[in-house]
Amino acid sequence: MKLADAAKVARSVISRSEKVKHARKFAQHVVPEVVRPARIIWNQAIGAVFLMLAVPAVFKAVQLYRGWDSEPKNGFGIVLSLIFIIVMASFGIASFMKARRIARRP
Repeated sequence: MKLADAAKVARSVISRSEKVKHARKFAQHVVPEVVRPARIIWNQAIGAVFLMLAVPAVFKAVQLYRGWDSEPKNGFGIVLSLIFIIVMASFGIASFMKARRIARRP
């Protein structure tokens, strides 16, 4: 190996390490700014899914309540529907609140 070849190899190694440093710096500045909006959108989407799951349960609970006079066994179905509604609605609201909290961070 000639001295000129060794110098070329040394320069390429140095330039590679500089490229890695620049790439790392770029990633440290850009990635958090991309991940934060993605997390906000993710939490909003999940919150919407949970609320959409609660809506049919509301209609089912109303349907069971209206038929309670003719069928007294509907009480168990109403209780289960209400529990499902409470759980899904609370998950949905909590997810929207988390998205809002993430959006307000500096």
